[in-house]
Amino acid sequence: MRTVLKGMRAVFDGYTLRSGLDVAVEFGKVVEIGENLKGDEYVILEGKVLYPALVDAHTHLIYAGDRVFELKMRLTGASYLDILKEGGGIRSTVRATVEASDEELISSTLKRIEELKRRGVGAVEIKTGYGISYEQEIRLLKLIHEVSIKTDVIVVPTLLFHVPPEDGDVKGYLKEFFERYEEYAHLIKFVDVFADEGAFGPEETEMILSFYKSKGVPCRLHADEFKPFASRLAAKYGCVSADHLIHTTEENVKALAEAGVMATLCPVTGFFLREGFAPYDLLKEYGVRVALSSDHNPGTAPFLNPFITVLLAVFGYGMTPGEAFAAHTSAAADSLLLNKVGRIEPGSRALMFAMDYTPDELVYRGKVDAVVDFVEL
Repeated sequence: MRTVLKGMRAVFDGYTLRSGLDVAVEFGKVVEIGENLKGDEYVILEGKVLYPALVDAHTHLIYAGDRVFELKMRLTGASYLDILKEGGGIRSTVRATVEASDEELISSTLKRIEELKRRGVGAVEIKTGYGISYEQEIRLLKLIHEVSIKTDVIVVPTLLFHVPPEDGDVKGYLKEFFERYEEYAHLIKFVDVFADEGAFGPEETEMILSFYKSKGVPCRLHADEFKPFASRLAAKYGCVSADHLIHTTEENVKALAEAGVMATLCPVTGFFLREGFAPYDLLKEYGVRVALSSDHNPGTAPFLNPFITVLLAVFGYGMTPGEAFAAHTSAAADSLLLNKVGRIEPGSRALMFAMDYTPDELVYRGKVDAVVDFVEL
């Protein structure tokens, strides 16, 4: 059955905005884009703008509790690292997550995914990281798998080495993951490391990257969010992406460019922390491809709205609206090695939504509440 989508005033194909086109779909795949296409049936999207599903390439969606209490601390001058050192931050979420039941974690994670889907997200990466023991981290991987079965949103599971164990035995902690790799290898698509002050240092990060690279597991890094050292390791070990980069340097950006490492930026985090924004112009100058993500987490990026991410990318980084949508679709998909989503082109999966606004119109009007209708085929 060949279905043709017609009547759109524009199609954002994951790269640029195009007008006067129809989109033909067969067996769940886009097969043709062009003018006056013929089909067996037609779906009329009169006056709408057609988009590929958005891709959220960096999230911490599986957790329990919240950290509303930290907001006052932050607004009165406490830094992220100050809160972390006082036993707040990540470790407070770890305690709540460990205490929560499997059913509570699955249910809350599915609700967050559904909220993202209402704003056009069709694929999402989900990290572990709120277990901080072998047993609890593997529990979270298994629960992410259960979540993936219960939603029609594509889920990409990532094992995140978030912060070291409280007993300080980092090498013992890592050794257990390395020795028991075969037990959980089937549950992961990526490995990530929070490589920064207060988390994993350069030596520990290299141990992790070296091991998983030897196993053929794609890696990414929380890099240069506070201290600018991790992006050089992302380049050295050929990571798919270096994420955050709020405090990166020109030397580090050059290293990423030479190694072909993408940058996944999280504008909500810099905004929420009042740490500023990653140097998008510098990344663009050196040819580093940029993806966008929510970085949804309970402490530093509690929003669940990709259109807020787009607005902050435009007004914080200086992206054009089209660049921001491309970064949240095709580039974000590529940062997760999903080459059939986040775009509308022959061969891509027919995972699309329609709304009333072009990228420019959405940003100009601040339509973070834009209504999204997924195209059901």
